[in-house]
Amino acid sequence: MSVNMPSRLLLASIALACASAATAGQSLEQIRYALYKDPSAEVTRDLRELAARGDLASTLLLGDVLAGRDDASRTEVVALYRKAFADGHGLVPALASLARLIDRTPSLREAQRPWVAQALTRYPANLDPRNTSTTLEVFLAYPELVEVTQAAQLLELYQRACLLGCRPELYHAVLAERQGDRAGAEHWYRQAVQVDVRAIDRYYAFLGERQDALFPAFADQLEAQREQLPVEIVHRIAALLDSITSVQRAELDADRYERQAATSTLEKLPPSPEQLARDKAQDDALNLASARVQRWRDVAVARGFVPAMVSKANYMISNPTEHNAEETQALIDQVREREPTRAKALQAQFYMVNNWLTLNPDKARSLIEELRASGYPGAGLLQAEYYSKGVEDQPDQEKALALFQAEADKGNTAAWYRMATLHAYGRALCHDPVKAYAYARVALDLGERSARSLLKRLEKTLPKDDIERALAARNGLFKEATL
Repeated sequence: MSVNMPSRLLLASIALACASAATAGQSLEQIRYALYKDPSAEVTRDLRELAARGDLASTLLLGDVLAGRDDASRTEVVALYRKAFADGHGLVPALASLARLIDRTPSLREAQRPWVAQALTRYPANLDPRNTSTTLEVFLAYPELVEVTQAAQLLELYQRACLLGCRPELYHAVLAERQGDRAGAEHWYRQAVQVDVRAIDRYYAFLGERQDALFPAFADQLEAQREQLPVEIVHRIAALLDSITSVQRAELDADRYERQAATSTLEKLPPSPEQLARDKAQDDALNLASARVQRWRDVAVARGFVPAMVSKANYMISNPTEHNAEETQALIDQVREREPTRAKALQAQFYMVNNWLTLNPDKARSLIEELRASGYPGAGLLQAEYYSKGVEDQPDQEKALALFQAEADKGNTAAWYRMATLHAYGRALCHDPVKAYAYARVALDLGERSARSLLKRLEKTLPKDDIERALAARNGLFKEATL
């Protein structure tokens, strides 16, 4: 059967249209749906194409996606938010996104202050709810840039105008703290912790010197409400409690080591009954603290929160004598159902555990190579860990440090923390607590909250002169990290 000329032209045009559709990038709506289905979906290439065409909504979303990645350049993210803001003529909420980035990345604070102060003058804060909430977000990051009276007025306006998803508690807490009303701030922080994940670390800082005792006590008061709290809040409380417990365990180990070292071999005597009782009480308290962490984390895991699953899997992999390969693999399989790429990264770590019969250097290396080829942000860190742990042969800490440094040079904030831990706990040439402190400070300044517990540990043992040397070294490292 022959096909006439008009039909052939029609078929050709359809084929051309189909080919164009196959090669075209996703629309913004398709990208948002892809992220809804899989928060770790790779959408940056399509977003970059849309942003290059001047689409400010895509520019803002690209900034938000990159802001959540450890390996993204903070300089690029800031530039994207500024572009989307367009001097107040574009998307005003881009300033809110920038404020949130600054709030969790201390290193950006001073450098961005002049621009943010200028940006606040580029739009009317009381024009609509969007503008009002943007200014209040800036108030959280820079309380000094918004007058207390204006913040109070905007907060009142926000509460009158907001219909859905209203969360004024954290604004109230920061405003009360700014006004010097500590009791009011305490009240509002406790309320904010239950609805806004950002309030958790702010409240912890607000508690001051006794924060490591007061926050766990507060968490205990929340246990009855734990099932009703937003799951990301449950997970963050678990992470903070874990950090506190880690510091307490390190302090206990250091005290006992010093006690043993203070007595010569010839003079050593069995511990007194009083000392044994004190040691048991300390161990019991630490066990209770660890159980508290697990209760909070397990609630988030049971509710299917992937970051909590990843956190628990990492904990199990890091403590192979306390857990077995079967239960860890089962948890990784659960992650795979929701976020396959993150599960692949966990699987690579799983195959690097020396204490389990499942140790498989070839499979670990193959998965890491697949992750690198796909552009997974943490692939370089996994490769460094491969050499640090000596999965295939003896540990090669120099190679591991070189790989970590390469990732840090690319802007990966987690790499600074990994180098800090390697210097803190590594052997031979890698063991350098002064360097560990310097790298951990850089990591914290770049927004890596895990570094806080390591810093607290080191502060318990490092002499003041060593800390000063570490801070001096940190200044030079920090300049390199922010170039």
